[in-house]
Amino acid sequence: METDNLGKVIISEKEIAARIDELAAHLNQDFKGREVILVSILKSSLYFMTDLSRKLKFPLKLDFLELNHYADQDNSGVIRVTRDLEFSIAGKDVLIIENIIRTGLTHSYLLKNLGARNPKSISICTLLHISDNKLLDLPVQYTGFEIENNFVVGYGLDYQEKYRNLPHIALIKENPQP
Repeated sequence: METDNLGKVIISEKEIAARIDELAAHLNQDFKGREVILVSILKSSLYFMTDLSRKLKFPLKLDFLELNHYADQDNSGVIRVTRDLEFSIAGKDVLIIENIIRTGLTHSYLLKNLGARNPKSISICTLLHISDNKLLDLPVQYTGFEIENNFVVGYGLDYQEKYRNLPHIALIKENPQP
């Protein structure tokens, strides 16, 4: 694998695994005896959802959403669902599984979109949270790691569709070469 654009590893594979164990223990306590629909945001959260879901001890269903961002003239961006949920979430507990929350804009949209479908509850579980870059304050119930506002790759996160399969989280160089 090409690694010329990679910087320092900021979260090791071992640290990720240990934190997932901690998150799973917390989720198992909070959702004990409840059926939950885990909603993974494709593609970045696929690894996180896979590893986390195998440690959960409550009944669950896995579902997926894919979102695309389209820049408009004022560059504010428009978010569209390009792959929607398979299951109805009406009256169900929903746990959104995300790899990273940066500004909160995407997740604000997501909470409104899913909230309109009348779920019993919606919670967010993110592996990475950049709290100093927030444009909107979101309720994030479960966070793996708080990180600084840097561009990171690995464990599902990519740069031009590369580096998703790294087992750790690494910085990408400031001016990466495509």
